[in-house]
Amino acid sequence: MKKLGIVLSVLLLLFITARGLLNLTAVQNIILEQGTATVAQRGARVLEVSESLSIYVCGSASPLGAGQAQACIAVITPDHFYLIDSGSGSTDNINRLGLPMNRLQGLLLTHFHSDHIAEIYEVNLGSWVAGRPKPMTVFGPPGVDEIVDAVNSGYRQDRVYRSGHHGEDLLPSALGVLQHKTIAAGTAFEDGDLKITAYMSEHPPIEPAVGYRIDYRGRSVVVSGDSNVNNETVKITDGADLLLHDALSLPTVTSLAKAFASTGNTRLSKIVTDVTDYHASTKSLIEFNEQSSVDMVAFYHLVPVPPNAIVKEIFMRGAPDNYVLTEDLMWFELPIDSEEIVVHRP
Repeated sequence: MKKLGIVLSVLLLLFITARGLLNLTAVQNIILEQGTATVAQRGARVLEVSESLSIYVCGSASPLGAGQAQACIAVITPDHFYLIDSGSGSTDNINRLGLPMNRLQGLLLTHFHSDHIAEIYEVNLGSWVAGRPKPMTVFGPPGVDEIVDAVNSGYRQDRVYRSGHHGEDLLPSALGVLQHKTIAAGTAFEDGDLKITAYMSEHPPIEPAVGYRIDYRGRSVVVSGDSNVNNETVKITDGADLLLHDALSLPTVTSLAKAFASTGNTRLSKIVTDVTDYHASTKSLIEFNEQSSVDMVAFYHLVPVPPNAIVKEIFMRGAPDNYVLTEDLMWFELPIDSEEIVVHRP
């Protein structure tokens, strides 16, 4: 006991000494220099882009749930960089992943719910500051012009301030103005080896809502946005390698609605119950596996975000081995001339 007391006394003395050193200006300056050097080195690192089609989960959450960013998927090849949706918190994840914002070519919107459009301007600003050489184009279903015009108008003064402060040479004001292009369901556009096809999602009463299929050198991924499973889902995923689909855990949402009702919060109970009719239940997605040829299904835009391991298990009940639950910062690598899908977790 005496030896233990001595050890504890020594540890306490070391702790007090260390705390005292941290109050010294010279020590603080050293720590500051080391910290800022680390930040600068991290920012100087260039994302290692392989020949693969790479898909990054920058936001896996729906409005139900905390701790994860809202919907955002990044599509990257050696020559392409597109984002699908831009939910709250997702821009921070883009930066944490070190994605090459200076070469962002466009933002694809699935629909205009707030959790899919909240950070349009943050993405625009981040890529503008990073040195994007052209104005950023926002693609989306009919109505995208209204969204883009509103963002441009709302942030006009911000653009004026930034160009005025940093100078036109560094931040050309014309590059801060968003462009828009309508891409209705059933239409597609090509960018070199990359083909993007929009298809009709089922998210009533939101109409139109779309999902996107991306094809690149023999590999393909489908991103649903918010949608029930329907015939269009089956058609668009024909021959696809990977499907990222909006997913709702009905047992979890039902239990949550009952819990709110039991506390007298009938308003929130109804809102939670209402979301069950326009998101794909995990049960419907598992049944979809029987009529689909897609190699892997990844649940994203999780309703709700599972807060612990038990709820994750409930979310994945009955799911086949080729189904995965996404989380922020994970990514999928689809090598060219291969059928492999490599799943990278944070």
